Amino acid sequence: MRASNRPPTVRAGLAALAMMLALGLLSLSTPGAAHAELYRWTDSDGTVYYTTDASTIPPEFRDSAADSGSPTPGPELPVTSPAPAGAVIPYGDGPLIIDASLNGVPLRLLVDTGADRTLISPTALARAGVDVTTGTPVQIRGVTGDAAATLVAVPRLDLAGTRVGPLAVIAHALGGDSIDGLLGRDVLDSFTVTVDPVSRRATLVPR
Repeated sequence: MRASNRPPTVRAGLAALAMMLALGLLSLSTPGAAHAELYRWTDSDGTVYYTTDASTIPPEFRDSAADSGSPTPGPELPVTSPAPAGAVIPYGDGPLIIDASLNGVPLRLLVDTGADRTLISPTALARAGVDVTTGTPVQIRGVTGDAAATLVAVPRLDLAGTRVGPLAVIAHALGGDSIDGLLGRDVLDSFTVTVDPVSRRATLVPR
C-alpha cells in the first residue's frame, strides 16, 4: 500500500435540481445514513407530486402513494398534524435557489441534492467574515472533474426559519456571480422538502 500526499477528496455534485425532479431522483440522505423516504403520489387530475413528508399527502391519496426513496417497501404512512410553515421557494425552468445568511450576511444558495457538502464561494465567505486561510485543503469531485478547494468551519447557517451548525463547508469559486454557493445534503437532511409542480414552488420545513 502506498501512502498518498494528496488532500482528501470530497464529492460535490453540481446537478441542477430541475433535472433531478424530472428524473424522480430527489434524495436527501447522506452516504452511510438512513435514506430519507421520498413519496410519489398522483391526484385526481393526473398531476404527479413528490414529498419527503407523508403527512402532507391528502388523505384520499395516501393509500396509493409510493415510497420512491427506499429499496424496500416503506412503512405504513403516518397520519400526523401538518408540519409548521417553513420557507416557500418559487421556481421556474431553472434550478431551485434559496435565501440564507451566514453571520448575518445574506447568501443565495442553489439547492443541490447531489452534493454531499454545502459549498460557498470564498468571496461570499469573506463578506461574512470567515477566514478561508485557516481551513483544510481538499479535492472536490464534480461533473467537470477534480479541483482544489478548502474545508472551512462556520458557526451556523440560517435558512428557512432555523439555524444549522456548526458545520464544515467547502470554499470554492463558482462560475458567475448569480449565486453564492450550493446547498448540499449535510444541511438539507435537517429539513423536510416538498415540491409542488403545479404551483411551481418548493417548501423547506425544519425537521
